[in-house]
Amino acid sequence: MPTLVARRYDTLRPVQIEVAEGRIASLQPAEGGDELPIVAPGLVDLQINGFGGIEFNDRKLTPEKVRQVALSQDPFGVTAFLATCTTDSHEVLAHALATIGQAITEDAATGQRICGIHLEGPFISPDDGPRGAHPKQHVRPPDWNEFQRLQVVARGQIKLLTVSAEYD
Repeated sequence: MPTLVARRYDTLRPVQIEVAEGRIASLQPAEGGDELPIVAPGLVDLQINGFGGIEFNDRKLTPEKVRQVALSQDPFGVTAFLATCTTDSHEVLAHALATIGQAITEDAATGQRICGIHLEGPFISPDDGPRGAHPKQHVRPPDWNEFQRLQVVARGQIKLLTVSAEYD
């Protein structure tokens, strides 16, 4: 079993961590000082739109690009996140959601990191101000049938939906 000696983030006390099958198998007190790295639980980000020049709202998005973004978060301590697509045309959203859904379900490393999709819009306020940076031409009222079609192409991976409060 791989072993790591580090300081706990909450107490800064040294611990020996044994890992088996990708999970913590044991945690025991250890010897060491300030030179040891600090270990902490992974961070969860509810909104990552892309990274390193890769945007999820892109007609040229591929499963490999989704994987690149997923793996890019490891150095920052982000161990899980929601891949976020924002207000856009139905065609762009359908392509992005289908590609992310494919990457999550067909690549284990991606699926371990991306715990679902956050669809931020297009069912948001058309008003300047509340709409933020979302393109007005693609904002539309909630449409259950459109959402269902998007959820199907996303392979059921839409886990969070941002909808403006003024809609019924």
